[in-house]
Amino acid sequence: MTAIDKLIQIAQKEVGYLEKKNGNNLYDKTANAGQNNYTKYWADIKPSYQGQPWCACFVTWCFVQAFGKDAAAKLLKHFPYVYCPTMASLFTLNANPKRGDIVIFKHSGTFTHTGIVTGVNGDYFTTIEGNTSGGGMIIANGGAVCSKAYYNSNLPGTKFCRPAYDEINESEGLTMTQYEELKTAIAELAKKNAAQDDIINIVGKEIAGIKAELSERTGYYNHIDENMDASYRPTIQKLVGKKLLQGNENGELRLTTDMMRILTILDRTGVFG
Repeated sequence: MTAIDKLIQIAQKEVGYLEKKNGNNLYDKTANAGQNNYTKYWADIKPSYQGQPWCACFVTWCFVQAFGKDAAAKLLKHFPYVYCPTMASLFTLNANPKRGDIVIFKHSGTFTHTGIVTGVNGDYFTTIEGNTSGGGMIIANGGAVCSKAYYNSNLPGTKFCRPAYDEINESEGLTMTQYEELKTAIAELAKKNAAQDDIINIVGKEIAGIKAELSERTGYYNHIDENMDASYRPTIQKLVGKKLLQGNENGELRLTTDMMRILTILDRTGVFG
């Protein structure tokens, strides 16, 4: 999976999220819907801005989920990205989109709205945007995360910013290689009818090494809550219950998205019983 694929996959999972009328149910997609700009994106990125328009904050949140805060700040050239004219001042502004670009829409001479480009077909391009609504119009304060589509020739002044994803791809490639080696080692052990305890010990050592390498550039999930992808929670809960996963002195699990994905794959093969 490339860095752009990972970013877009995270953004796609957010489609349908509705902003809230107050600070309740921030992590539920549709509950407590309102028009007061309260969102989980502000809660996670900059809580003091809660109640402000959040299209740029949504972009920042997706980058942090995909790459961690430090890498997100590097890709966005500042942190957090909350104001479209700031983005325009930091990047080379391209007239034509590419998949993975950050689009900044111009209205009445000012960049007022933003999103992530998810696909391009000639003049036609698609996006995922926060704080917008459906349809083909540019909506800068619409209240939802939506998939949208436009013809670039109909958007005079709109520009596209291209983060340096190659740097992320390089580091991610090394990590994916480690994962492939880990899965191969487990498959070989299974063929030889290795004892389950031996498999768990080997997995633990390998994951510990990967965790150490990722610790400087990847965000962590410390608790089994709404922040953690629902597809990973049953496995993590099982491992905590079996005391195969234990938090630090503060009870923080310090798990990355990629680590949870690997553990879930292993769980589905029956490694953990």
